[in-house]
Amino acid sequence: MRIESGPASAAFPGHPEAEHGRELPIVKTLGVGPAMAARVVGNWLYVIGRGKLHVADISDPGDPKVVGSLTGLGNTRQIAVREGIAYVTARENGVFLVDVRDPAQPKLISHYDSIEVATGIDVSGDVMFVACRLHGLELVDVSNPQKPLHLSTVRTGEAQSVAVRNGYAYTGVWHSSELVVVDVRNPREPKVTAKCPLGGYGDGVAVRDDHVYVATGHHSRTRPRDKEGDPGFGRGHGLELFEISDPAKPVFVSRIKGPPFYRIGNDMWSVKVAGDCAFVADTHNGIFVVDISDPEQPSFVGHRQLPYVARYGLPDYVGGLALAKDHVYVAGGATDLHIVAAPGLAQPVEPEPDTAPVILPFKPTSHPRFRIYRPDGQVRAVDFMGDLAVVAAGSDGVHVVQLWPEIRRLQRYETQGFAMDVRACGNLVFVAEDKGGLSIWRTSGEAELELQGRYRPEGAIVREVVVPPPGRYALLQVNLSTLDIVDVIDPENPRRVLRDAGHGFLYQIAEDLIDDRCACVLWQLGGVYWYDLYGGPEPVFTGDKYAYRLRQGAAVRWDKVLAIYDGGYIALDRNEQRLPTELELHRVGKHPLRGRLWRRGEALYAADRATGEVSVLNVSDIESPQLLEHYTIPGNPGRIAVRNGIAVIPNGYEGLWVDDKRSLGSTLRK
Repeated sequence: MRIESGPASAAFPGHPEAEHGRELPIVKTLGVGPAMAARVVGNWLYVIGRGKLHVADISDPGDPKVVGSLTGLGNTRQIAVREGIAYVTARENGVFLVDVRDPAQPKLISHYDSIEVATGIDVSGDVMFVACRLHGLELVDVSNPQKPLHLSTVRTGEAQSVAVRNGYAYTGVWHSSELVVVDVRNPREPKVTAKCPLGGYGDGVAVRDDHVYVATGHHSRTRPRDKEGDPGFGRGHGLELFEISDPAKPVFVSRIKGPPFYRIGNDMWSVKVAGDCAFVADTHNGIFVVDISDPEQPSFVGHRQLPYVARYGLPDYVGGLALAKDHVYVAGGATDLHIVAAPGLAQPVEPEPDTAPVILPFKPTSHPRFRIYRPDGQVRAVDFMGDLAVVAAGSDGVHVVQLWPEIRRLQRYETQGFAMDVRACGNLVFVAEDKGGLSIWRTSGEAELELQGRYRPEGAIVREVVVPPPGRYALLQVNLSTLDIVDVIDPENPRRVLRDAGHGFLYQIAEDLIDDRCACVLWQLGGVYWYDLYGGPEPVFTGDKYAYRLRQGAAVRWDKVLAIYDGGYIALDRNEQRLPTELELHRVGKHPLRGRLWRRGEALYAADRATGEVSVLNVSDIESPQLLEHYTIPGNPGRIAVRNGIAVIPNGYEGLWVDDKRSLGSTLRK
């Protein structure tokens, strides 16, 4: 018997009962609207979705009753609940800590500025573990939940989800298809101990007794897998089991494969384990119940797809699930929280015994080449007002700092949300203030700033700002995937004049204009787009685009866009339509070029927040670039500024790094 999935049935075959066990019935919905994840602790169900947290009484597991809610939690993704605190990841909005000791009145405790898009979450003792996609796994001290403190980062690859037990973190890593194990017993110095290949893209992880369970999806490792019909295309879905008698080095035991499927977006997979069953959430494929009583021979015993959603042309996607006696709570990303009856199969997840990591005293990083300024927040960006640095310091607001002859903070200004980016242009300073939008400040005196005006995109945050000379327009990254162009000629009344979206994540806005009029933006899915700022009464998209996925950074040099591709860069103009593989690839020494790009005169700087790599290139001849420097530093380096021949690097929670060795690239400045 197949599951009714509406008009999509011909295109999406569902799951025959003979292959995937019996069909489990949906007996009720919670009535809270779209849901992304759920967690059960005792008699309470916690559900998140669309910026909301709902708490429901499940004394009767088949008939939950919502008793309390909290809004304003951003782009909610995963949830963990420990000792009366809910930890909610919210992608570009970081992590929210919520007091749920009174289920009827959940209250926000604090908001943490994660190093990148906060996706996966787990908590062990006083340490919060946040899977931050390409930036790896971030460890945070939550012993004082009102003031979470960054401890460390470990570069695992594209971390999506994490489970922690007895000082080891097990991370599902996406594109490289791996289970990565990290020794976190000293959370200030986490160390990768194993990388285990998976049969599909890695995501959800559960630890139970002496096994680790990993939910996978998208493509298998089998090649080719690039297009429909290829042997590996869409065939990475399933569940993988590993034995961990040595917790640092899992040993593969078995896998069971789910139905083939591929659709980018809404692509997350998770697993919960209770009794003799593993419950797998597999987005549009639905949920699967797997009998794991014999770990070497797992088998399907039940399944359920969610209701059909017209805009997808598919059943709704499962964001996550939670378990109670005889029931599964299934989060429908576009519909609701669905209660699925699973008598004799579902039971609550029993907490695992856990020896928590021990947080040792803090020892500041030092480096023989750099002087370091450490605010309380994450240093995300820096620019200059004359010789004074203006610093976007995350949760610590905006700082005005003297760097020479010694480092000294002169002023600090509160922001409405995290200070994500900062630009100075003339006598104005522009700050991307997260939920506060774009704030515009006028310099007054040597280190004084006076607020002039503010642009707030409704229901969204501002993450990045670029203000190319002469400074009439500010180009903003709004949330992850929207470009707003704002007229700031009147700083007291900024006005949006263009919005574009729908091309995937916005990867980078190039700082410089082509021919003093065209701005270039690199999109995740759309490639490079050209926007004419000054060719008419208001900015427009020119219709020119290089519609190939380039994934990393781009900068303007003369009339060309230099875009990173395959470890080097390609040079693009508005008419270029050839495949990237057909273009000349300019490599720069033996080190692959990674990260985002910024031009400083004849020098091109690349910094990769995910790997800590910094490269400096001579691009006076873009056909023959020369590698001047390449080094790797701890932290998350961002847009590099150069002042008085000195490179100044915003370096995340490692602070602001001032290069006491004069940058080789500085000799090439105009």
